[in-house]
Amino acid sequence: AVATVATLLYLANQIRANTRAAKHQSLNDIIDRVIQWEARLVNSPDLMHSWTEGTKSYLNLQIDEQVRFTFLALEIFAACEATLESAKFGGVKIETIGAVKGIIHNLLRNKGIQEYWEVSGSKTMAIDFVREVNIILEVSKIENLDIPGPLPFHMPSAET
Repeated sequence: AVATVATLLYLANQIRANTRAAKHQSLNDIIDRVIQWEARLVNSPDLMHSWTEGTKSYLNLQIDEQVRFTFLALEIFAACEATLESAKFGGVKIETIGAVKGIIHNLLRNKGIQEYWEVSGSKTMAIDFVREVNIILEVSKIENLDIPGPLPFHMPSAET
């Protein structure tokens, strides 16, 4: 009986350690996705131009820029969706959920991202994620879009 209890305690500790390791790995994967996304943006003048112009107005982009912008927006929204989906099963810390919602919020502070979301983005994601983003979008729509936010998620509207 003592051996059984000791084995169960050992297994419980191993499960907790594995859960912590999985959460840590999930967080690292999310961070890597965002860093890689930002690196592609920074290292490609075409992508940066499309992103900068698209955040101002998705609808005014030429078709080639709209395709590049859509790729970038879809990639970052998909990373956010994957994180929030992982959170449903305890795969990430609560603080990470807040950080991801902050990224979404700052993205949606851009007029062009709002246009993209309404025209295309909301039609390419899971319904539960779309609902979550739409809640954040309503808050973003009533904010002053000119207040600075973290680059490249929130791009300044005026040329400096």
